[in-house]
Amino acid sequence: MVDAQGGPTTPTKPANPDWERVFPWIEAHLGGRVVRQQRQGRESGGRPAWFVDVDVQGRLVRTYVRGTRDAAFEYARIYTTERESRVVDALHRAGHPVPAVLGFCPDPPAILMECVTGRDDFHAIRDDAQRRALMRHFMEILVRQHALDPSLFAAAGLEPPASPEGFALDDLRVWERAYELGTSEPVPMITFTCAWLRRHAPKRTPEVVLVQGDTGPGNFLFEGPRITAITDWEMTHLGDPMDDLALLRSRDMYYPCGDMRECFRIYEELSGRRVDLDAVRYYTVKAMVIVPLSLAPVMENLDPRTEHAEWIAQYVYYERTTAEALAEAMGIELAPADLPDPGPGPRAHLFEILEENLRDEQLPAIEEPYRKFRMQMALRLLRHLRNADRLGPALDAQELDEIGEILGRRPASLREGRRALDAFVREQGHRREEELVRHFHRHALRAQALMRGAMGMAEHSVLQRV
Repeated sequence: MVDAQGGPTTPTKPANPDWERVFPWIEAHLGGRVVRQQRQGRESGGRPAWFVDVDVQGRLVRTYVRGTRDAAFEYARIYTTERESRVVDALHRAGHPVPAVLGFCPDPPAILMECVTGRDDFHAIRDDAQRRALMRHFMEILVRQHALDPSLFAAAGLEPPASPEGFALDDLRVWERAYELGTSEPVPMITFTCAWLRRHAPKRTPEVVLVQGDTGPGNFLFEGPRITAITDWEMTHLGDPMDDLALLRSRDMYYPCGDMRECFRIYEELSGRRVDLDAVRYYTVKAMVIVPLSLAPVMENLDPRTEHAEWIAQYVYYERTTAEALAEAMGIELAPADLPDPGPGPRAHLFEILEENLRDEQLPAIEEPYRKFRMQMALRLLRHLRNADRLGPALDAQELDEIGEILGRRPASLREGRRALDAFVREQGHRREEELVRHFHRHALRAQALMRGAMGMAEHSVLQRV
């Protein structure tokens, strides 16, 4: 991994004091002394991570420490950090462009890796030729990944699907179990989408390949037109190569790749494998819904020490794109929602004062990169609250009216409405698919309106059609 800031910095204490234990472990493991540690902060969220420099008998060893998500991410109990470390080590031994694993810290769980040079800000590239060259190189690497012998990853605990439906549903079940364990309130859109994926699971048996599980820009490092390392293997599993191509569409929304059909054409050219667009559209539904599945427990238990505003933004954004992916797969043309536009909220002036104080007085005075990142996260949360002050009551009324039209009676509260709609989806969802997809889309547009100006990298993102 690359230290994008470069140069010496003031050591930053982890937000979670449990992480302090990882640094003595690194010193003991490498037989040296930590001389620099810098917490990584990313606008798009991510795992806790540090750039750590270690003096080992006068030799400077630059490392990258990749930690474990907090306990609200239930899926991390199945797709564990230790599992990821074994996968990355197997990939490195196979000659794939990934960082070398230097060790695994059991408590707290963290991977110690070599620090690879390169940038990860693909979205900041302004040179179209560089972007095209990088995407071609990435597709070359993806084709090589899909050509690896799946048995190389048996020791890491990866098993091939046992049935045609398992290619889609084995991975989905991981996310469902985490969602069910981590939430107390139902999410009707998730209930509907998981049932839809079961009803429409592909019946063919594809070739078994290593699927990265979060594939594309933002999860690779690059220098000029070449990729130096592929990163982030926590969600990897054995499955259908079309699954990775669908996941690339998800990354494209945050890190625009260019013409997605051209990426698919390059994949066909280099792999000799036909891209099945129907399968890609199906897997796109799964690629979108796994984000709400993983974040629903987080939304119920938001931790002030985490990337709270980013998790809210991703949750509502992927609710919207799940509905859009369903509509694409079903051939439904969606219409924009009729959103209210009331005047300023009753506390608008107070929000303006607070935002100005934080943005213009406090933020410029912060020098340490991670603390600056945390203040920017707080400002995004503030904008969300200001939107809720202005739009919340009108949007809640719209939601209750719509749920009432579906159920035949208007619920007394949103909580009652969500529970009743979830029960309706379980009983009638297969008969009312189009009506429900349209409702979920409008619901998501309302939720996204509450995050306007606070969506981060997803502020103007779209799901590119294929």
